[in-house]
Amino acid sequence: MIEAVVYKSSQGVIQGFKINGHAQFSDAGSDIVCSAVSAIVFTALGGMDELAGFKSFQQKDGYIKCFIPDNLTGEQQTTTQIILKTMDIGLRQIEADYHKYVRVRYEEV
Repeated sequence: MIEAVVYKSSQGVIQGFKINGHAQFSDAGSDIVCSAVSAIVFTALGGMDELAGFKSFQQKDGYIKCFIPDNLTGEQQTTTQIILKTMDIGLRQIEADYHKYVRVRYEEV
């Protein structure tokens, strides 16, 4: 199962996320659930790089962790929140259809 943890402040601001595991919906290389989660997460990371101007993540097989830097400008923060909220929507949509393979939860930081 893929576990997605979205880290939020007490005000609801997304501070980062962690994605861990494999869906095991199908064989490696043809697992549409894993591919969908990967596409959403890597698009968010690419958006933060190209649109908000920063890279801040760790990656290894089946694991990605990203925390948002504290020193972003107001514009970078706004852009980052839009990207991360969109990522969150996408992950929840996948979870709704494939809840045996993807779990999204939230932690306050």
